[in-house]
Amino acid sequence: MLEVLVSVPTLLLCTFLSTLVVAVFLSQHWASGRAPAAAVYWCVAMWIGSAASVFLALRAVIAPELSIGLGNALAALAYAMTWGGFRSFDGRRVSRLAVAAAPVAWCLAYGLSDTFTADMNLRVILMSVIVVVYSLAIAAEVMQGRKSEPLPSRLFIAVLLALHAVFYGLRIPFTLLAPVSDGAQPYISPWFAAFAVEIFIHTVVLSVSVLILLKERSEAIYRQAARSDALTGILNRGAFMEEAASMLGRHPQGGVLMLLDLDHFKAINDTYGHQAGDKVLQRFTSAVSAKLRGEMVFGRFGGEEFALFAAALDLDEAAAFADALRQDIEGLEIGHYGTMISATVSIGVASVVLSGGDIDSLVASADFALYRAKAEGRNRSCVAGPAESLMQIAGRMRLPDFDAPVTSAAR
Repeated sequence: MLEVLVSVPTLLLCTFLSTLVVAVFLSQHWASGRAPAAAVYWCVAMWIGSAASVFLALRAVIAPELSIGLGNALAALAYAMTWGGFRSFDGRRVSRLAVAAAPVAWCLAYGLSDTFTADMNLRVILMSVIVVVYSLAIAAEVMQGRKSEPLPSRLFIAVLLALHAVFYGLRIPFTLLAPVSDGAQPYISPWFAAFAVEIFIHTVVLSVSVLILLKERSEAIYRQAARSDALTGILNRGAFMEEAASMLGRHPQGGVLMLLDLDHFKAINDTYGHQAGDKVLQRFTSAVSAKLRGEMVFGRFGGEEFALFAAALDLDEAAAFADALRQDIEGLEIGHYGTMISATVSIGVASVVLSGGDIDSLVASADFALYRAKAEGRNRSCVAGPAESLMQIAGRMRLPDFDAPVTSAAR
């Protein structure tokens, strides 16, 4: 019944139209100059796939060398280019040999073997193997990239391709059990028609999924840019407070906040210029980031002031960690046009146990400890103790000398 209802040439023309729409959209994206390399691979794959659909749909009209020979070679190349796109999407090298393997294998079999050329079942088996291999390879690429970038559509695409590989692989036993022939109407076969429907649905869904994946990547980049400090690449103040509050909610009984302030940073800018100051900030950020462990979040509060929240450290561990950071920064040698610039950092440390589980309270206590580290000579770390309660901090802020919060410039 299905072979009567389904017209394989018509499905192929519908496949052509669907891939053509995506190809045009990706071409426009490519022409804008903003398209990543993956989009270029996918764009080429869609155009090639569209051409393959047309050649295959015209099987009864044009010469078999064009319809069957060239059409299937282009289809194999489209799958290979799609694989290359997913590999490029995650920044991995694309092997030209791996891309060329499928179309070359098809062309060699079709051009050099008369038996293969004349037997539709052998052709179906080879194309099935090609599609299964590349579909599983793409699914593996997508899942590998999901570890570092868990975009929502990744799992869906991987499952879609894995199911397609399983379904398409079933063509091989069906070919062996119920062979098809190159007759006047070679598509008149129930199982062949069923697989043609699956190919059409899969192609449409995968084409749309590629667009969705590109959109998700763009949105993720914009979200990250909105949460990141432009100079150092770490979290900005708002994003840090959000992340620290979230970690604090998961660990309400512990955790330590550190405020880090580069000493005499204004003098560095005044002496060596702002470009040198930027380099110092970047080297400082890299040095601290290299020391981060699990359950830690690091961000820039503004100017030369930074914050680090460590959910898994107690106060003694945090004090040792802060002092190790201080020593690392003191040992930095930052070259700038033949001049070596050194830097030191003062650190204020406050714990949830002594200062409370509210992030604002922690910041206030750590700021008080940082002020003390500055007052005692800089290049040191100080811990906010029990006596430094929020009431005392509020009292300090009411004194004439502390009418305004301590700023980076003042330090």
